[in-house]
Amino acid sequence: MEFFHNPKFDFLGKKAWFVGLSVVLATVSVISLATRGLEYGIDFRGGADVVLTFVSEPAIDHIRQVLSARGFEGAQIQKLRRPEDPSANDVLIRVAPQAGETEQSIEQGDVSGKVLAALRSGLVGQEAAAGKVDLNLTGAAELKRVLIAAFPGQDSMVDGAVASISDYRTSHGSLIKSIDETRSISGVTPEVANWIRDNAVAGGFAIRSVDYVGPSVGQELKTKARYAILGSLLAMLAYIWFRFDKLAYGISAAVTLTHDALVALGAVSLTGKEFDLTVLAAILTIVGYSINDTIVTFDRVRENLKTRRGDSLEKLFNDSINQTLGRTILTSGLVIMMVLVLWLFGGSRLNPFSFTLLIGVIIGSYSTIYISSPVVIWWRRVVEKKATV
Repeated sequence: MEFFHNPKFDFLGKKAWFVGLSVVLATVSVISLATRGLEYGIDFRGGADVVLTFVSEPAIDHIRQVLSARGFEGAQIQKLRRPEDPSANDVLIRVAPQAGETEQSIEQGDVSGKVLAALRSGLVGQEAAAGKVDLNLTGAAELKRVLIAAFPGQDSMVDGAVASISDYRTSHGSLIKSIDETRSISGVTPEVANWIRDNAVAGGFAIRSVDYVGPSVGQELKTKARYAILGSLLAMLAYIWFRFDKLAYGISAAVTLTHDALVALGAVSLTGKEFDLTVLAAILTIVGYSINDTIVTFDRVRENLKTRRGDSLEKLFNDSINQTLGRTILTSGLVIMMVLVLWLFGGSRLNPFSFTLLIGVIIGSYSTIYISSPVVIWWRRVVEKKATV
């Protein structure tokens, strides 16, 4: 597919304006990272992320008050959108490690257990459920234990009821909205249904997921993340230097990738997106994508060098960019389309990843033209004192 027939755009004729734009973007990113910082996810800060789904629209302010009254003043609470079920009432509760908690207590679920206990005792209607089995919060093993005690010697009936109730919760968004629903569940006998009616409740919320990370593990991941980004930049510098046998190309690649990663991180900081392992993966993906586009342009420059000795640096790079323009537009356009769809419809958990990747792909395509080439030209002229190729 050919978008342009022999294009002759003067990309580098306006390089000063675009380099200036990049300086502004990088400066804004540095200021944001220095002042606002990054909103680290549980992967890096430690603690617990508890995702709950509610029967009815949850009152976020009331949940915050309940948790604050029970020692979770710093808990972050936000609604989540579930693409496959827009009517679902999901809430994410983020809890940092509390004073006196150890790595072992966090991993064993003490944090989430305290959160759930606080919500069960503090939310309206839960106090009346004291002493009763909550079908929405009781796991299969605990439910089986309770039913075995109620129906000794009837293990087969109990196993069937527990399996049926578990399957029903899974297929209905983790929730049983009413005790009466259990009578319609295939596999729940009338005897079990009667016992559930008298001894159980369908609480107002259920657990969808729980993630734990200890504080020291989170700090270690932060350090490794920095090393991963820095290591990838140094590796690309060495690789490009070796491949094209000129330090100017390696320096250009390192500057370009630093620019791309910095602007992407700045966008994450400015928008308050959560920085977790998926966003780190997006940053490293941006580094790989951007350098691939840059190598294509540098390869065309190397091919043109064989027949165009004596041309000015600007003309050689400008023509090489024009010759690879169709490929750049096709590749970048398709990637941007796919990432845009992922950002719009991928749901809240993938939003930070897809947003970072979208910004990175756009900036990476731009920097191949207006950062990589100008840096090589500057290095050759100022450091190596070369005006032509």
